[in-house]
Amino acid sequence: MDLGKIVRGGPSRYICSNDAITYLDEMAAPFSSIHIVTGKNSFAAFQKIYKKEVRWPIHRYDGTSSHEDMDRLTNEIGQADLIIGIGGGRALDTAKGVNHRLHSQYICIPTVLGTCSAYTPFAIIYDAQHVHIGRDHFEESAYAVLVDLSLLIDSPKNYYISGIGDTLAKWYEAESIRKDETQTADPFVSLGLDAALDTKKLLLRYAGEAVASLEAHRISPAFRVVSDVIVGLSGTVGSFARDFGRASGAHAIHNAMSKIPETNRLPHGVKVAYGLLVLLLTEGNEAEVRKLLPFYKQIGLSYSLNQFGMNDVNQAKETLAQECVGTETGFYFVFKKISVDFILSAINKVELMAAETDRDEQSVCPIVDKAGGAD
Repeated sequence: MDLGKIVRGGPSRYICSNDAITYLDEMAAPFSSIHIVTGKNSFAAFQKIYKKEVRWPIHRYDGTSSHEDMDRLTNEIGQADLIIGIGGGRALDTAKGVNHRLHSQYICIPTVLGTCSAYTPFAIIYDAQHVHIGRDHFEESAYAVLVDLSLLIDSPKNYYISGIGDTLAKWYEAESIRKDETQTADPFVSLGLDAALDTKKLLLRYAGEAVASLEAHRISPAFRVVSDVIVGLSGTVGSFARDFGRASGAHAIHNAMSKIPETNRLPHGVKVAYGLLVLLLTEGNEAEVRKLLPFYKQIGLSYSLNQFGMNDVNQAKETLAQECVGTETGFYFVFKKISVDFILSAINKVELMAAETDRDEQSVCPIVDKAGGAD
C-alpha cells in the first residue's frame, strides 16, 4: 500500500496551549518503556518549561534525519513502547523513524516552529552529508502532539520565520499540481486544498503581528493562530489531499539547495519560500510575486540568492536548475516537460525582480550608514 495516496488522519491528540507540556506525564502514564529522542539545544529549551527531573533515557540524534542515524538510535534504544521526540523538524522526523522501527507509539513536542513535522506521519530523509534523498511514509500517526506556546515564544526567530515560509508555500504548491476532473471532484482533495488556502489567508493576515509577538516574547492571539497554522492546519493539507496537496516546485528548489553545502545551515522554510517565488515565475505569475515581496520583507524572508551567503551565485543557479530537472520530481507534478533553461529563466527573473524591488525601496528611503545607528 502506498501510504502517500490514502487519506491519513492526524494525531490522536493535538494540544496547542500555553501549558501543553504539563500534559506530558499524564499522556506517558500508560507506557512502561519510554525513551526520548532529541538534540542538545532542543532538550535544554524543553527543560526550561518542563521544570522536573526527566526520568526517561535521553538519546541525541546527530542532526541529519538520516536512515543511518535512525538505525543507530534504534539499536541504542533496543525496545520501547513510547518514543518522545523533542526538537525541530529533523529531530522529530528522526524520532518518527525510530518509532516506526520499534513498532511503538510516539509523542512530538516541537521546540521550534519551522515545519509541520510534529503533525505529519512521514519524515524527510537526508544522508550523512545533509543532502536530501527523499521521504518515508509511516503507518503510525502521532499518539499526541504538544505545542507549548510558553516554550515556543522564546524559540529562535529565524526558525519561526522559516515555518511561515514553508507553510505559505502549501497553497501555491498544491494549487499548481496538475489534476483531472476525478481529482477535483474528490471531497478529501477539496478539503485539503481548502485547508491550504486557509493557511495562506491566515498567514498573510496574522504573520506580521505574530513575528512581532515573538520578538517581544509575548503570546498574542496572532502568535497562537500562526502556531496552529504552521503545525496543525498545515499538516492536514497533505493528509487529506494526498498527492494533490503535496510539495511540488518550491520544495524542489529547497531539495536542490541541499547540493550547495553553504545553504545547509539555513532553515528549511527559508529555502522553500525562495523556491515559491521560482515556482510562481515558472507559471508566469509575476503579479503574485510582486504581491508577496513586501510580505517577505515585512517578516524577514529571503527573496534573492544573494541573501543566502553563497560563494558563487551563478554556479548556484546552474546547480538548482540542473537538480530540479535531473533528480527532483517537484516541477514534474506541475509541468509535463521542463528544461534547465526553463528553470534557470525563472530563477533569473526572481533575481531581477528582487533587485528592482531593492532599488525602488532605496530610492524612496535611502540607506543610512551603519555608523549613524541604523541596522
